[in-house]
Amino acid sequence: MADEEAEQERLSRSEGGCVAELQRLGERLQELERQLRESRVPAVEAATDYCQQLCQGLTVTQTGMQW
Repeated sequence: MADEEAEQERLSRSEGGCVAELQRLGERLQELERQLRESRVPAVEAATDYCQQLCQGLTVTQTGMQW
């Protein structure tokens, strides 16, 4: 019984961490989008930078999350 309660508590904390991580990822995505829209560099260069930063952010987020 205690093991089940401990597991449930661990899952609850883990889910809360995932929600927070997804929120941070969404904020980062919005910032990258804003930078892309406001960029004064050629469109291809700005889009390439956007994609690289997005992939880097996803990699960091995925590494921080425990599935």
